[in-house]
Amino acid sequence: MRRVVVAGVASGAGKTTVAVGLMAALAARGLRVQGFKAGPDYIDPGFHTAATGRPSRNLDTWMLPADAVREVFLRGCRGADIAVIEGVMGLFDGLGPESGLGSTAHLAKLLHAPVILVMDVRGMAASAAAVVLGFKNLDPAVNLAGVILTFAGSKRHAALVREAVEEKTGVPVLGALKRDPALGLPERHLGLVPVYETAAVRERIGLIAAAVTAGVDLDAVLRVAEAPPVPVPAQAVFPETLQPPRVRVAVARDAAFSFYYPENLELLEAFGAELAFFSPLADRKLPPGTAGLYLGGGFPEVFAEELAANASLRREVEAAVEAGMPVLAECGGLIYLCEAIECNGAAYPMAGVLPARVALTGQLQRLGYVEARALAESCLCRRGETIRGHVFHYSRLDWRGVRPPAAYRLRFGSGVVQEDGAVCKNLVAAYVHLHFLNRPETAKRFVDFCSGYGSKWLR
Repeated sequence: MRRVVVAGVASGAGKTTVAVGLMAALAARGLRVQGFKAGPDYIDPGFHTAATGRPSRNLDTWMLPADAVREVFLRGCRGADIAVIEGVMGLFDGLGPESGLGSTAHLAKLLHAPVILVMDVRGMAASAAAVVLGFKNLDPAVNLAGVILTFAGSKRHAALVREAVEEKTGVPVLGALKRDPALGLPERHLGLVPVYETAAVRERIGLIAAAVTAGVDLDAVLRVAEAPPVPVPAQAVFPETLQPPRVRVAVARDAAFSFYYPENLELLEAFGAELAFFSPLADRKLPPGTAGLYLGGGFPEVFAEELAANASLRREVEAAVEAGMPVLAECGGLIYLCEAIECNGAAYPMAGVLPARVALTGQLQRLGYVEARALAESCLCRRGETIRGHVFHYSRLDWRGVRPPAAYRLRFGSGVVQEDGAVCKNLVAAYVHLHFLNRPETAKRFVDFCSGYGSKWLR
């Protein structure tokens, strides 16, 4: 399977632009391209999906065991001709200098994947060779197979850098992109503006693909992407025999709620869930026959007015929780279940399930990988069980009255410990985003609880 990792010298080097451009340019050649993203990111994969027409997937070496990472990769590559894997931060940036766990380099070695280094060359010429040489020599086990230059001032500037890099390091320069604000993607507090909200996204991706086609040697990229087979996992996470659908689980999916790992949804299906997607922005009721509810993350604060206006759905969600329907709410879903969101100088009513108001702040509240230990029995976990995930939010919960029992005790890599979320009836709501492949029993337990609820109430 041909594959290549698009890694950056650092954040902001242009690796998302290059990765999306490569995906779209190769797809325009008639290749079936599979996109991947290193680490816990929901937004970049949306652009990958738009560029390739295939759902992009995350490859996370901290949240998932090595075999699970390979399983995600191999499942995603079914029917594809080439995989393009976008890295995270700089190539070697991970949880620490010893193992490099969580880094793009660690992932590249795990998948035996060649690496293309994306380097911002503003303000340098021959000095670029020293940068590439350092990346090449830091870990010889990483196959640094090529370089793509970004923010080049002119063709002459790119040629000077190319000559120095190739002469001093032996690493081929596969192409260059000039400085052009039109090639950038819009950003806000959690990173890029999601693809759902990016105006004329097809035109934007087309412009990037045209620049990559003109500035990068795609034939050389295809040659670089040749690699030995990825080792088959010794122990698969997904069950060999998939259960037939036995219960309907409603999944919120629209511009306000779009943060889901595809494998989370697929694992629910593997254990017998029939997924019914709906829009909290547009739909007035939950899908007929719903026996479980999954409210993922997203940007409810951006659509607070529209969510508040859909009072009939808010009331139905509140009634479902009160009736004991199993509900999983992550980050944006947690916000939706609170009394109100305070943003843009106003307060917008939400579902009112949890006695808390949410304030959108201008400062990052929490960011990082966490190990979540369940503090109570729930439809996801038994008390004391742990599962890995991550948090990233700018909002703050202000609890009012009696707070329900916390859902998890989160332990960050820094050693910081804090409680997160709430458990009440069959609801689990928290800021943490979980990856079920870290603990597949979680997905099975949730479907089992939904099935029990459905058999009790939906006869």
